[in-house]
Amino acid sequence: MAYTVKKLSELSGVTVRTLHFYEEIALLKPAYYGSNGYRYYEEKQLLQLQQILFFKQLGFSLKQIQKVVGKSDFDQLAALHSHRNSLSKKWEKIGVLLKTIDKTIKHLTGKKKMKDKEMFDGFNITLVKAKEGTPYFAAEKLVVQSVKNPTKNAQDVEKRGKAYYDNIINTAHALFRELVRCIEKGLDPAADEVQRIIQRHHTFTGQTHSATKEVYKAMSQLYAQHPEFRKQLDPFHPTLATFMAEAMGIFADRQLS
Repeated sequence: MAYTVKKLSELSGVTVRTLHFYEEIALLKPAYYGSNGYRYYEEKQLLQLQQILFFKQLGFSLKQIQKVVGKSDFDQLAALHSHRNSLSKKWEKIGVLLKTIDKTIKHLTGKKKMKDKEMFDGFNITLVKAKEGTPYFAAEKLVVQSVKNPTKNAQDVEKRGKAYYDNIINTAHALFRELVRCIEKGLDPAADEVQRIIQRHHTFTGQTHSATKEVYKAMSQLYAQHPEFRKQLDPFHPTLATFMAEAMGIFADRQLS
């Protein structure tokens, strides 16, 4: 079955304007044009659009998506298996967060006392578990110890639930995407534009951590070296982790005492 651009928009939820833009940048072209000048999309294009939407959900920029799906050896089945794996991991994280919320509710209502270390189960962006013997052990330990007011943070989780978690994720991801644009523009980590974004990241970090110079530099080490942090940043851009770590170190040396 062939769909016009209007029908494809209604089917997928992607605006007509966006579909036109995808065509302009050669990301998604129609299967053919009718004698009436209309664009027509068939199953192949629907599957291509599905891939684009999958990658967007996983935090890829359009430039990154173009590089991936535009390859002559792009394997759609392998990509689907990869998407499934990524979404399964994300669902597992949400499951852990829901358990954390339930435990916190029981803790605050006096039904069952919660262990301090359980209060942050599921929050992997800024809180990691230190493993002795790793090169970043000292940095992990320092960052964990820098968390401000664990009880209040747990209450925030209980009060705001998934919305609170989503806000944290969305804010962090927005900062990551801005830094990716800086990388794609060829900016240096010390550039003013980059440093302004890092300043906002430092402020964001300071909401949950005592983001002193020592702590922030420890965090930069984790962004560069810790596999869990790399796993979160690499999908945005393969060099984002090292770029961000260097920019954070520069900011700490210049702005923090």
